[in-house]
Amino acid sequence: MSFDVLIKNGSIVDGTGKRLAYKADVGIVGDKIFEIGNLTKAKAKTEIDASGMVVSPGFIDVQNHSDSYGSILNDNILESMVRQGITTILMGQCGSSLAPLLKGSLVSVQKWSSTYGTNINWSSTAEFLSTLIKRKTSINVATLTGHATIRRDFVGDSVRSLTPKEEIQVISLLKRSLTEGSYGLSIGLAYSHERLSSEEEIIKLLTTTRFSNGAASFHLRNEGPEIYASLNEVLGYLHHAPVKAKISHLKMLGEKNVASAERLLRMIDVASKSGTNLSFDVYPYTASAVILYLLLPEWAIVGGKDDLIKKIKNSGTHEKIVRDIESKNYPYEKITIATSALGQLFVGKSLAQIARDQNTTGAEAILNLLLAARDQVTVFWNDIDETVFQELLKHPASIIASDGSGYNDEAKQRSAVPHPRSFGTTAKILERYVKEKKVLTIEEAVYKMSAKPAEWMGLKNRGVIAKDFFADIVIFDPNNIKDNSTFENPLRYPSGIKNVLVNGKVALNESGFSGVLAGQILKKGF
Repeated sequence: MSFDVLIKNGSIVDGTGKRLAYKADVGIVGDKIFEIGNLTKAKAKTEIDASGMVVSPGFIDVQNHSDSYGSILNDNILESMVRQGITTILMGQCGSSLAPLLKGSLVSVQKWSSTYGTNINWSSTAEFLSTLIKRKTSINVATLTGHATIRRDFVGDSVRSLTPKEEIQVISLLKRSLTEGSYGLSIGLAYSHERLSSEEEIIKLLTTTRFSNGAASFHLRNEGPEIYASLNEVLGYLHHAPVKAKISHLKMLGEKNVASAERLLRMIDVASKSGTNLSFDVYPYTASAVILYLLLPEWAIVGGKDDLIKKIKNSGTHEKIVRDIESKNYPYEKITIATSALGQLFVGKSLAQIARDQNTTGAEAILNLLLAARDQVTVFWNDIDETVFQELLKHPASIIASDGSGYNDEAKQRSAVPHPRSFGTTAKILERYVKEKKVLTIEEAVYKMSAKPAEWMGLKNRGVIAKDFFADIVIFDPNNIKDNSTFENPLRYPSGIKNVLVNGKVALNESGFSGVLAGQILKKGF
């Protein structure tokens, strides 16, 4: 028998989580796995010796921001994804997507990155996906439809409820997007343009998503002290519109009590026993990336950017915002600037340091930054407890995802510091939580990064090492895998990931990225 690619002598972790690692060879023909077993007598155009290595399905990142951070528009390689064995990404998260854009506006993603100079040559989801197909990518790409994106096509910068006519139009636009290949709906309840969405509006959108066999992804309204109420809100929506759903980057900011995590997980368990299909994704870092304006009181941000700036400039509302911020007792020394419309001026500095430099308080420093950068600032907030994270990671409903974006060596991001999760999520899981801490077995970890996210998305023939499945494969050294990315020096690829195949083509080998762009643009239902 002759194959296009033959992977020999590896230890297969098939992705199902049900079968222990076993020795076998994998023969690939075209873009599919053709045979698994003892293939010592077989020949191939390309042979890979995986002795001492794990052969697993390519990892599937169901919480990816390569669109909102602009990477997918500027870089079709997304090398930091390939280098950590991620072969499929799902974009359009947290309420914002790059399509549909009836008015050609990217305002819903501007809270993450500047879209200045971006050429928009699409309006519908179908046209956007066609654009990506023409550009080609190194990995498989899929998208959700952002609630804020379709909403703002009708209300613009206004922060208000939809009129009955607008509601019909938004639902119609979502339905069209879903028929054109979107995998579902994302809702960013924390962000200003979705905070005032009515319960009726959200339930109708979720019902539309369900009837189109799509999924829903929720950014909770609050990830701090009000997280229980925020989860209850989502569970309420799912009770009325029982769509398959997940919580994006579930975390408990500032919470160090494991019992609190157990309480949160019990809420999910109880809902699951009642028939709610809810998962959640997590990433293995104790610092999150947060839009700076989310540190402000809700009443200050519900009117949108222009209204917020007016409130900051008004002496009466300014003082009220300051008092509300100070009442939160934020750990300013643990909150550092990640991106800013002001360039490198403040990037890497903590709010405490900026306040000292300005001879002012932490609250005033926040408002000064928001004014100077016109509300375009993101921060790293180091306030996630390790033991709480481990409780979330172990739970059966958890999926491992990066919440990051693709970068390459040339993307030095002069005005930004990428979060290490964009470079080392999968390696850190395998290094720290499988090899060192043994929180998960290798079979469990691979399942949470391959078959489980594939099941949640509804992907066909991906996420498992099995005959006739697409040959998205990662080969790694389980004993020497290492996350090398840090907050001080994030642009470092992991060690120990030796080969990555995307649709049967070698994207990563011992020499590095191969230059092959074999990724497919995935469409739900096609």
